[in-house]
Amino acid sequence: MPVRDIILQMNSYPEPTPGWALEAAVSLAQGCGARLSAGVCEVYIPPVSNWLANKLVNADGMIAAENHKSSENAKTLLSQFSSTVGADLVGETLLIRCPGSVTHWQLAAKACAYDLIVVPVYGHQNTIAMTEGLIFEAGRPVLLLPEPGGAPLRFDHVVIGWDGSRAAARALADSLSFCRAASKVTIASVTKDKDLSKAAPVSDVVRHLGRHDVAAEAIEIPADGSDAGLVLQSFCERSGGDLLVMGAYGHSRVREFVLGGATRSVLEAPKLPIFLSH
Repeated sequence: MPVRDIILQMNSYPEPTPGWALEAAVSLAQGCGARLSAGVCEVYIPPVSNWLANKLVNADGMIAAENHKSSENAKTLLSQFSSTVGADLVGETLLIRCPGSVTHWQLAAKACAYDLIVVPVYGHQNTIAMTEGLIFEAGRPVLLLPEPGGAPLRFDHVVIGWDGSRAAARALADSLSFCRAASKVTIASVTKDKDLSKAAPVSDVVRHLGRHDVAAEAIEIPADGSDAGLVLQSFCERSGGDLLVMGAYGHSRVREFVLGGATRSVLEAPKLPIFLSH
């Protein structure tokens, strides 16, 4: 399925989404021939309604000042979006009021009607929770986007992490348009990480992509005691991978939170753009 409808997740507070995220999203939309929309989460903090707190530290006054800061940041983000995105690319601008902190619920409901959700990674405290919520509730793929480092956003070498899971199959299907546009596609299977004896072999994935006119090569990478997500990211760094495609939460969300897992490791420290589907 071609990507023609992208939404960029943006935050007003405490740290507003940086300008590089919008520039990268515009570059992505141009490359895909897609419309770009913005979903801006404007955080507002409810008043404490506590006489003692107001008397001692002027709590409501402090909250009002932070809400004003958040509101001004949201206005700036919307203005930047309007001035940066050309008429041939611009989609919708959604201002979503989030009580207390950045939350995914309202954006997930809207994002169901888009092809791809872009979540910038810039140190915001709620990035992981936002990404997880969108993965599970929106039903659409999420592109986790760290700062590109000034270079145009190009996905010439796509690496697909394959473990035969339902989530990996979904990620493979969702990322087909990026695979077709890439000059190189690698199917990477991490061995000695979990039992893959019952999984569809990598050769089947190569055959399937060939039916879509994508010439892919397969590689097996030993885990050597490392987490699969870290192994795949290290392979991308060594081989010049521009985009890592993964199934998100092939194990249960609770299990990965407690024991760790490939999804959790890339959420905590993505080193390149990560395409996640569940």
